[in-house]
Amino acid sequence: MKPKFTKEEKKLIGRRIRDARNAEKLTLEQLAEKCECSSKHIGDVERGTVSASWPLAVKIGKALNTGVDYYLADTSDQYFDIQIDVEISNILKDCDMETRMAIRDTARRIAEYGKKIQAKNK
Repeated sequence: MKPKFTKEEKKLIGRRIRDARNAEKLTLEQLAEKCECSSKHIGDVERGTVSASWPLAVKIGKALNTGVDYYLADTSDQYFDIQIDVEISNILKDCDMETRMAIRDTARRIAEYGKKIQAKNK
């Protein structure tokens, strides 16, 4: 079953795709080539006049180094969480295993410290 998006949702998804494309410094034509579709179609998706098919949404996510969830998150908090996850993932993908483990251990210590501070402030 194909999801039905409202006009507002299609525009929001399209805006997120355009913002991610611009962040990657890609033209419509370059993204379209990576996604094996026309630049007109990508433009229509970005304007929210049409919805991307699921296969196209996956291709867009891969081409822009994000996941489909990045575009479909329906609240700013979810969007922010997804954006952080994508950024961290992009940082880690260029690191060797030893560095990734050091980053993981450091993040764990910072999270534990943050929890202690929050508990203290309650």
